[in-house]
Amino acid sequence: MRLIALIVLAPAVALGATVVKTIDAPDTAISGLAYGSGSLWAADGNTSWIYELDPEGGTVLSSFRFTQGTPSGLAIWGNTLHILNAESGTYHGYVYKYSTSGSYQGYYDSTC
Repeated sequence: MRLIALIVLAPAVALGATVVKTIDAPDTAISGLAYGSGSLWAADGNTSWIYELDPEGGTVLSSFRFTQGTPSGLAIWGNTLHILNAESGTYHGYVYKYSTSGSYQGYYDSTC
């Protein structure tokens, strides 16, 4: 399924940017993408799996299960993944920190 480029780049394409590459999504409900530590990271909102992808070809390099709920967003800072678990219909949720190897490192409140 080639959803990653369409979801992420659709607004940019509307502004005149061009798609330079598409890769197959590793799962069916990608709810977050981040690039860092040389890899593309994807979170799946249905299965709660976090995938590390080779940005060149989309090969899954590693994966781990997010056990604190349903991931609804993803960011990376250094070697730490920040995975958002927002409460549906609210401005409240938690951001959980994981190492890029999948080790849980704590959380913080993300009230907006």
